[in-house]
Amino acid sequence: MCFASKVVAEKTSDMKQLLQTRDCPKCNLRGANLQKAYLEAANLQDANLTDANLEEANLTGAYLQNAKLNKANLRNAKLDGADLRNADLRGSDLKNSRAKSKPILDEKWSLVWDLVNKPDKNRDFSKVSLQEVNLSRTNLKKLNLEKVNLEKANLSKTNFRDSNLSQANLRQADLFITDLRNANLASANLREANLNSADLRGSDLSKANLKNADLSLAIFDRNSKLIGANLVGANLKNADLEQIDLSNATLEKANLFKTNLSGSNLTGVNLKRANLIGVNLQQTNLTNAKLEKIDLNGANLSSAIANGTNFEKINLSGANLENANLSNASFRKVNLRNANLTNVNLNGANLNQVKLDGANLKGAKLSGANLNGASLCDTIMPNGSRNEC
Repeated sequence: MCFASKVVAEKTSDMKQLLQTRDCPKCNLRGANLQKAYLEAANLQDANLTDANLEEANLTGAYLQNAKLNKANLRNAKLDGADLRNADLRGSDLKNSRAKSKPILDEKWSLVWDLVNKPDKNRDFSKVSLQEVNLSRTNLKKLNLEKVNLEKANLSKTNFRDSNLSQANLRQADLFITDLRNANLASANLREANLNSADLRGSDLSKANLKNADLSLAIFDRNSKLIGANLVGANLKNADLEQIDLSNATLEKANLFKTNLSGSNLTGVNLKRANLIGVNLQQTNLTNAKLEKIDLNGANLSSAIANGTNFEKINLSGANLENANLSNASFRKVNLRNANLTNVNLNGANLNQVKLDGANLKGAKLSGANLNGASLCDTIMPNGSRNEC
C-alpha cells in the first residue's frame, strides 16, 4: 500500500509539473487524463504515457522521442511537427490526428498514420510489418495487404471489404465485428484470432489457419469458402455456415454448438471430437468425413449425403436421417435407437450389431445391407410393419 501510494504521489507530481512547465522528461504519466491539454512544444522525452488519454490534446512540436505511448488515445490530437522517433505506439489510436505537417515518425508508425488518416487505394501495402498496431474502425477497403504482418493488431470494426489479405499474418488479431466481405484470406494465419460477429460473406478462407480462432456468431454466405481450412479447436458456436464449402477442412475438437451447417459441403472434413450438440446437418454432404468420437444424438441429418462414410461407434439415437443417402456407409455397433430412418438409402450399408430398437425404417432401402446381430426390437420395418421384441 505504501508503494502504491508513493507511485500515485509521483504520478500526481509529474502531472502537475507537465501542465505548469510543459517540461517533463521521463515522467510517469501512465493512464493520465490529458484530454484537450495544451502541450505545445512540451518535452516528454522518455515519458511513460501508456494508456494515457491525449484526445484533442495540442502536441504541436512536442518532443516525444522514446516515449511510451502504447494504447494511448491520440484521436483528434494536434501533432504538427511532433517528434515521435523511437516512440512505442503499439495499440495507440491515431485516428483523425490533426497535422498540417506530418509528425516525425518511424517508418512503421508513419505507415500506420497514413492508413488511419489518408489511405492511398493505389498504394501496395503487401509484406509490411504492422504487429500490434491499432487500426480499429479504419477504412481499408480494396487494399493490397498480401503477406502483411498484423499479428496481435486491433482491427475491430475495420473495413477490409474486397481487400487482399492472402497469406497475411493475423495471429491473435482482434477482428471483432470487422467487415471482411469478399476479402481474400486464402492461406492467411488467423490462429487464435477474434472473429466474433465478423462479416465473412463472400470471403475466401481456403487453407487458412484458424486454429483456436473465435468465429462465434460470424456471418457467412454461400459464396464464402473454407476449403481445406484448419479449424482445429475453433469456436463456431451459433455461426451460420449454411451452404458453405468446407470440403477437406479440419474441424477436430471444434465447438459447433447450435451451428447451422445445412446444405454445406463437408466432403472429407475431419470432425473428430467436435462438439456437435444442436448442430443442423440437414442436406449436408458428409461423404468420406471423419466422424470419430462425436455425439450426434438427436441431430438433424435429413436428406444428408454420406455414402461410404464411417459412422462406427457413434451415437445417433433419436437422430433424424429421413431421405438421407447412406449407401455403403458403415454403422457397425452404432446406436440408432428411436432414429428416424424413413425413406433412407442404406443399400450396401454395414449395420452389423447396430441398435435399431424403436427406429423407423419405413420406406428404407436395405438391398445388400448387413444386418447381422442388429437389434430390431419395436422397429418399424421398411414395409411399415412393426417388428416384435
